[in-house]
Amino acid sequence: MTAYRQRALACAAALAEGARRPRELKPAVPDALSILRRNVYGWFVRVERGVYALTETGRAALLHWSAAAEVRQRAKA
Repeated sequence: MTAYRQRALACAAALAEGARRPRELKPAVPDALSILRRNVYGWFVRVERGVYALTETGRAALLHWSAAAEVRQRAKA
C-alpha cells in the first residue's frame, strides 16, 4: 500500500463519522486538503464550500482495506 493511499484512508476514516473541514483533519493528515481536492480514488465529495464527506465508494474502500489489513495480520500470526 502506498503512503498516499494510507493518508487517503486516514481522511476517509475521519469522514466516516460525518462531513468535516480539511483543517479538522490536518493534525492527523497534514496534506488533507490536497487529498480531498484531488480525490484520486473518488472517495470524497464536497458538500459545501470547505466541507467534505465520504462517498459510498469511500465507505466500501474502508471496508475493503480494513479487511485486507486483517488478512495480513492473520498471515503474520
